[in-house]
Amino acid sequence: MARTAQQVLTVPSDTKYLAKVRKVVMEVLADGSFPPTKANLIALAVDEAVANIIEHAYGRRPGDPAPNGDEIVLVLNLRPDRFEVTIRDKGTGFDPRGAPGVDLREHVQEGRKGGLGIFLIKRIMDEVQYESTQGSQNELRLIKYVDEAAGANKSRTSPSNDGRENRPAS
Repeated sequence: MARTAQQVLTVPSDTKYLAKVRKVVMEVLADGSFPPTKANLIALAVDEAVANIIEHAYGRRPGDPAPNGDEIVLVLNLRPDRFEVTIRDKGTGFDPRGAPGVDLREHVQEGRKGGLGIFLIKRIMDEVQYESTQGSQNELRLIKYVDEAAGANKSRTSPSNDGRENRPAS
């Protein structure tokens, strides 16, 4: 049965902690609110978001050690109607909602590797919200509704901190 759960996880900005992020997401989703395949996809979306923060907001490559203080905070909330994760960092801001679309066929034909993280996040999650306070903190909120029909009835856009409308999540 669906339950309410909250978990806060703070990890250094280092790719070696991605396995821990995935493990905690799967533990929170273990109540059966989502079928295993969907839970794995949600964990993938969160993993991609954190990996992008490590690589782009903090400028790290796999194996680069994280300096003290370069942390990522995840607040995972499971409610009867949805799973929501808020990811906070203090790195360089980047609004994933403005990322260009991906032509998968072209991507594969050109043999490109990588570059699909934001595309996957938008496809997997029902809502993607982003806010940034200049020089202070970035906050990315990913939402997946338990009942997809409920998510389809909700607006998949939200106002950003500058008054513009967010683009739809998919």
